Parts: sequence; C-alpha cells; structure tokens
Amino acid sequence: HIAAEQLAESSWEGIEQPEFERLWQVEVEEATSSCKRERLHLATGLLLPVWDKLPSDYVRVSRIAAKDGNSLLGREVPVHSVPDLCHALGLEEASVLSAEDIVQAVVRSGRPMEVRGREALTLKRSLVNGAQRLELAGWSAARLDWYKAQGCFTEIIRYQTRLFVPTDQANAILVRLTR
Repeated sequence: HIAAEQLAESSWEGIEQPEFERLWQVEVEEATSSCKRERLHLATGLLLPVWDKLPSDYVRVSRIAAKDGNSLLGREVPVHSVPDLCHALGLEEASVLSAEDIVQAVVRSGRPMEVRGREALTLKRSLVNGAQRLELAGWSAARLDWYKAQGCFTEIIRYQTRLFVPTDQANAILVRLTR
C-alpha cells in the first residue's frame, strides 16, 4: 500500500494497460526461454540434533519444490562447506566433490578446499602480481616433476617454490591429480 502523495513524489511513470501487458509478456517469454541450472546442497530432515555441525557463517533456509510435487525445506550448505559437514557427520565417502565443484567453490568463495589424491593437497586462491591464481599447497618436492607433467607450473616467489594450476585448465588438471 502506497499513498497517492508518495506515488507522485516517486519516479513511477504511468502506462496504458495494453502496453503493460505487451511488456509483461516479453519478460515472461525471456524468463521462460532462459533456464538457469545450479547445484544446491541442502541439509533436510531433523536438523536440530546436528545444527551445531552445520556451517555457522552461512545460514540460509530454503524451500525447494520438485517436479514430482514434493517440497524440501532445509538449510543450504555452500559447496566449500560440504566436505567439512560430511566429515562432522561421519559421511567420509559421501564428501567427494567433482573437480569442477572444487574449482568453482575456491574461485567464488576464496576459501581453500582439500583435494584428495595421492597426497593431501589444498587448492586455494592466491593473489600473485595482481592476478588471482589457483595454488596447490601440501605437495612434496619429490613429486614436483609429476605435478608439472599433469599441467601445473611453478614459480619461485621469495625464494620459495610455489605450485600453481592454470585457471583455464583447472578442471581437467584436478581430475588427473585425483585419479
């Protein structure tokens, strides 16, 4: 509800009914023609006993309506928190994320994520010479040539060798590292 005086002071402009219907229909067609898909991790069911195990830095409750008519109500779990949550709940095998999910989570959130492979690695976003890069930490020097053969590259920064993953090939390289 808005008063006529407030409406007069606003930036609203009048429009005729046929013109409004035409513009509305254009937006409806645009919305229905563009399908946006994204993966959402949702903790559902009896959550009170495990509430303290859910990420405390991201509290969003969502209701999802499935195509079959069922609806789910639960707490959203960001991708970067899924492995920690699975570990806290004792679901070690369920916490395996795809290479693409790991790369996207690190790039978007800036938080480091564990990469399970032959060694316990951590993929993190690092700012080097004004550019964001994907860096691997936790690698052993004995396997450095193997990492380079998989597509990684090194730079010596402040007398320390650092291992990076090219961002444009990160998904494919991580798949090779986790085999």
